[in-house]
Amino acid sequence: MADNGKQTIIEDGTEFDGSMRSRCPVSLSGKLDGQLEAPSLTVTSSGSVKGRVKVTDLKSEGEVSGQIDAQSVQLSGRVSDQTVITAKTLEVKLADKNGGVQVTFGNCELRVGDKNRDQQAKGNEQRAKDKEHHGAPVR
Repeated sequence: MADNGKQTIIEDGTEFDGSMRSRCPVSLSGKLDGQLEAPSLTVTSSGSVKGRVKVTDLKSEGEVSGQIDAQSVQLSGRVSDQTVITAKTLEVKLADKNGGVQVTFGNCELRVGDKNRDQQAKGNEQRAKDKEHHGAPVR
């Protein structure tokens, strides 16, 4: 996907609840609660995302929470409890907070590398098949 200079911007003070798909990179300074699919997501220090995120690149200085699926992840903010991050590469940058450096991780799960991405894809396929059976046990 060619970068044509366009981007989707959710400004500080804006809250979005629901499902969003964008063909442009997304810059998040406000709050997003729901599902997001985009080429990339940048969460600024005032931003937060909660829910299911599927992007190629994630850069976060804010707060992330939920199910995150990305090729490349750069974290320098907060990762909330009950968060699962699946990525090919993960980079953690220490953020300068009042004269000290920190990145805050809640009770979360990190799955890094090609093997973990392949396992998640197989798990997603199985869950989709299970849904087709409307909750009936699969034998």
